[in-house]
Order: sequence, then structure tokens, then C-alpha cells
Amino acid sequence: MSGKRPPPDETAFRRLFDGEESVGLAVLDGGGRIRFANAALARLCGAGPAPEPGLPAEALFAPASRAAVAEAVRAALAGPPAPPVLVAQLADPSQPPDAAAEVACRPLRGEAGALLRVADVTARRRIEAQMEEGARLQAVGRLAGGVAHDFNNLLAAIAGAAEAALARGPDPATAEDLRQILDSAGRGARLVKQLLAFASRQAVAPRVIALGEAVAQMAPLLRRLLGGRHLLDLAAEGPEPRVRVDPAQLDQALLNLVVNARDAMPAGGRIRIAVETVRLETEHAAPGGVVPPGTWAVVTVADSGGGIPRELLGRIFEPFFTTRREAGGTGLGLSTVLGIMRQAGGHVTVASEPGRGSAFRLWFPAVAAAAEEAPAPPAPARPASGAPRRVLLVEDEAPLRRLILRALTAAGHEVAEAEDAEAAIGVVQAGFVPEVLVSDVTMPGEMDGLALAEALRARLPGLAVVLASGYAERAVGEGLAGRGLRFLEKPFRMAELVSAVAEAVPGPA
Repeated sequence: MSGKRPPPDETAFRRLFDGEESVGLAVLDGGGRIRFANAALARLCGAGPAPEPGLPAEALFAPASRAAVAEAVRAALAGPPAPPVLVAQLADPSQPPDAAAEVACRPLRGEAGALLRVADVTARRRIEAQMEEGARLQAVGRLAGGVAHDFNNLLAAIAGAAEAALARGPDPATAEDLRQILDSAGRGARLVKQLLAFASRQAVAPRVIALGEAVAQMAPLLRRLLGGRHLLDLAAEGPEPRVRVDPAQLDQALLNLVVNARDAMPAGGRIRIAVETVRLETEHAAPGGVVPPGTWAVVTVADSGGGIPRELLGRIFEPFFTTRREAGGTGLGLSTVLGIMRQAGGHVTVASEPGRGSAFRLWFPAVAAAAEEAPAPPAPARPASGAPRRVLLVEDEAPLRRLILRALTAAGHEVAEAEDAEAAIGVVQAGFVPEVLVSDVTMPGEMDGLALAEALRARLPGLAVVLASGYAERAVGEGLAGRGLRFLEKPFRMAELVSAVAEAVPGPA
């Protein structure tokens, strides 16, 4: 630049130009080189090349973005119309991997050259990505929850039929086949529980616990699970920090992550679990999610395996996505961890480098409250008399309804059946007066099992109620026992249902 005083219009332009604090600006000459730039652009460039006069504009950007920026500059220098806005990455090596800048270039008026505009859109794109990912996972979660409920109904029917056949004393070979069916139904039920965890419909009993202490208590079980080829290192300094979570869900998340780490090192290796308090001044972005600022209690599970390919990192939390299908992988382990963390109000992120292993981090909101003792187990219910009772059975799955009808009738109960709530009310209006209502919670029609129980109790005070569902109790409703409602989680054994009917106590009169 010469020492001559610029004309008045250029002086005004420079004041506006230099006064822009949030957007980086640079004026380019006819060859696409920088004539001058504002301080905001220098800040955006960070540890990368500085926007010095004479530097080609594309040199400010990472190698993967340079060709696109150079083409945009050439198009702007060629004259109107201005080229479209593009998203690029600056050459600053200290930027996070997802850093993004919006780049616009337009021709100058009345002289050769162009104006380059660079805006940091990293935060906006993170929010957009989170919203898109949240909407996608929410949709998948709803689907998973619905499938899990229906699948539990099928498993209940399969297990019930096998149980009834076993009770008839078949020959030994047939009995062994039936026991295999029951075992497979049980394994299917465990898979459904994982789906329900991903869909945030699993039973949750959160309380404040000392995170380090809880992880240390889980370590012996994890070491037995790993065997001799894998070593487990635990780095937890004391019982702190404290978090609010269901201890059983924490154990499940740790178990899933350690099993994943073990499977990533088939020849053996070392797994490290660390517990620490992390205070974030700014949001932390990593594959898996963005953790907002705050104080977090973090559990890290790291392995020394082969790592996760970059192109797969965005899919590892999807239910049923697995790279080990031939080895029996279900693809539900990490999706279960994601569901658990969502229910706990936390996050899960992953850092992985091919050939150097992976590290999963569970981010729990740290709490200041004192740790809470585990609640005492409920006292066992006193067996009720085995006297026959009048039972109204409401179940929309016809095969399962027939099996329950057979089991209750064989136990001596008088049973009237209905396929939904409206039909059940019709049975009562026709003159059947039940002592016990056995109903599925989720049914077709406008009234579910909970609403049906309340409606019938208004008509029949003292009605005992046994509700069944493919969802866990806490997903169905809080305080069912306090309302005099017995709950069974599908798939149940027919003996459990018969016992529940015998033990069901009358509701409030």
C-alpha cells in the first residue's frame, strides 16, 4: 500500500470493512491475491496461514477445500453473477475436525478484483446436525419401541405354547426341543430389552451414586468376563464424582463397552477404564454428539484394538448396525449405551484412530447431592388362596389370549375374554362381574389397559387388576403398585401369570 491518502469513499469503506468483527473479509486483486484483510479474518485463520497481502486466497484453506475456493474466486473475477456460497475448511491445524466456514466471493464494482467473505458456521452446523441426528434417532427409537412391544407379544405366545406342551409330559426328545424353544424365547426377550433401552422405554430407577465406587464394584465381574488374554486397568481416584443414574443401567453400559473393547482385540490386549470430573468452558464436539459446557462426570473405556474406520463412526450407534454379524454381533450394544445415556441426561462420544484403538466416553451431569443408599428390596407378597376367581381377560393377540385362557381355566378360574377395552366393557355390561382384570396395556382402540382398569373400578370397586405389557413398568406408568395394580412384563411364563392372578389383591373400594 502507498502512503497516499485514500479517497473519501475508500476511507468510509475501510471503516466499515475493519469494523466487521464476526465475519472475515478480504479484498482480492485481479489475480485472486489478497490486497488487504480485516482483523476478523486473521482471527478465523488462527494458527494457519495469515491473510497477508499478495497471498492467493485459496492458500488460507485446507488442501481439500482449496480447489473449490480457487474456482469460486475465478468465477467472481470473471464478473456477475457471483458464484454460489460454499462451505470449506480453513487451514488452521488446531481446528476441530468438524470446523466449517461459509465462503462467499463476489466481484468488486468499478474495478478489477473481488471481495472474499468468510464466516465461521461450525456452531450452526453442529446444531443442525444434532437436530437432524436427534430427529432420526427419535424416529428409529419409536420404531424400535413399537417393534419391541409387538415382538414381546410374539415371544410370550411362543414361550406360553412351549410351556403348555412341556406340561403335558412329552417324550424326552420333544421335551428337549421345547426347552430349546423356551431358551431361545428368553434370549429373544433379552434382545428386546436392549431395543427398549435404545428407545428409552426401559425400566429406570435412578438414584445419586458415587461414580468411581460404582465402577470399582463392577470391575471384578468385568475381569472375569475378559478372561486371561485381556487386562483391565481401572483408574478411579476415590468414590467421586457423584451422578444420578440407575446403577443397573450403568453396569449394563459398562458391560456393553467392555465387551465391544474385548471383541476389538481378538488376540488380547489392554482395556482401561477411567473416571474423572471434566469442566467444559465451551462445548465439546466429537463423533457421537456435542457435549455442552458444564461440569461432567466422565467414564472412559479405551482399548488398544484396530480402531473404527472414519466412514463408520457416524453409524456405530444405529440399532442393528454391526461389522461382526458373522461372529454373532447383534448391533444393539452401542445403541443400548446411547439409550441409557439419553435417559440419564448425558452423552456418549467416541474417539478412534485406525490401528491405535478407540475410546468411548460416557458424560454424566455431575451432581452435588449426597449419594443415596440402595432401596431395600420389597417384602415378598403373601400367597393368596388358590380359590377359583372370575377373571376378565383382555388381550388383542389372539394366540396369546388362547394360551392365557387355557392356563387360567386349567387353574380353576372362570374366564371371560375380550380382544380390546371396548369389548371388555361390553362383557361386563352383559352381566359378567369379574373379580380380577387381566389386561394388556397397549391395545387397539381409544382406551388402553390403564384407562380400562380405572373405568371398570369406577363400576366395580375392589376389582383386582393385573396389567401386562411388552414395555417395562416404568415406561407404562409410575406408581402402579401404589394404585393397587399388579404388573407383568412380557414375555412372562404362564405360571407367573397364574400366580399373579391368585395373589392379586382387591383394589381400593
